[in-house]
Amino acid sequence: MNRKQESPLTRAVVIFGIFFFIALLNMWNSGNLGFLLKNPKLQIFTIVITAILLEAIPFILIGAIISGTIEVFVSEEKIKMAFPQNRFLSAITGSLLGILFPVCSCGNVVVARRLLKKGVPASGGLSYMLASPIINPITILSTFIAFSYSLRIVMGRILLAFISAVVASLILSTKNYVPLKECEEDHHIHHSHLSKVEQVFHHAESDFLLMGRYLVLGAFAAAIFQTFVSRQAFLSLAGNKVLSVFLMQILGILLSLCSFADAFVASSFVHLPAFSKIAFMVAGPMTNITVSILYAGTFKKSFVLKLILTLFITIFILGVIGTYITGGK
Repeated sequence: MNRKQESPLTRAVVIFGIFFFIALLNMWNSGNLGFLLKNPKLQIFTIVITAILLEAIPFILIGAIISGTIEVFVSEEKIKMAFPQNRFLSAITGSLLGILFPVCSCGNVVVARRLLKKGVPASGGLSYMLASPIINPITILSTFIAFSYSLRIVMGRILLAFISAVVASLILSTKNYVPLKECEEDHHIHHSHLSKVEQVFHHAESDFLLMGRYLVLGAFAAAIFQTFVSRQAFLSLAGNKVLSVFLMQILGILLSLCSFADAFVASSFVHLPAFSKIAFMVAGPMTNITVSILYAGTFKKSFVLKLILTLFITIFILGVIGTYITGGK
């Protein structure tokens, strides 16, 4: 029997783990381990990475269960009938589907992957993946509460997310195709002896493990940035309207907050223009570090780069336009 070939990521993690374990043993023998554990930077890092994982894992699990349910109970024919074949109408449909399937900015990737494999038009699958973490009842309600019941902020966030998702999905699906990565789970065999519910959890387990490894890697990268990048120094540069939109986008990407809770962070930046805060709340769920690594586990690398760049430019342009229309308030 041929031994299953390990991926470069798996080998890198194993090698890093071995070196890390050896380093810990060495520090323990030399008596320096206690000093290391009391380091403030390390404490911040562990708090941040733990918070990201605790926040994201439930939503990855919810997304995996929704994905498994779609795989078992919804046929390709029904899925295709739900989405218009017209690229533009399909993109609009996908961007609003989060109202029915409200998943956070981690669980959306695994659900979108399943939809695309079921034959959903590329523009519809992509727009769902991008918009669903923002255009859903939970995120809308949390934004409404965080900004003291401001309909202006809520509608601005929905509009910016909707336009960005539709534009990006149309640009990136001109041939009605997205380059999904091949995974072992894609070649699974249906077990006829399992009940429908057991099949749902079988698929959910595969999807959860597939996305979970990238979530851990993304959380690690985001925690490093949050530990070593000063938020105050970062925002002190946001003195003008255009720069404030750009910097808040970058901050949204680095912080990697859940879309269900990021509005409470955005609302704390009281002196910044409204649309720079909206750009933070759109760029974060769509392009943050954790989600970008989940994208990399789902699509080919070249496509992920195009996706991130297209979204960043689109959100920036729309954010600047919105800032000037509202007078920077």
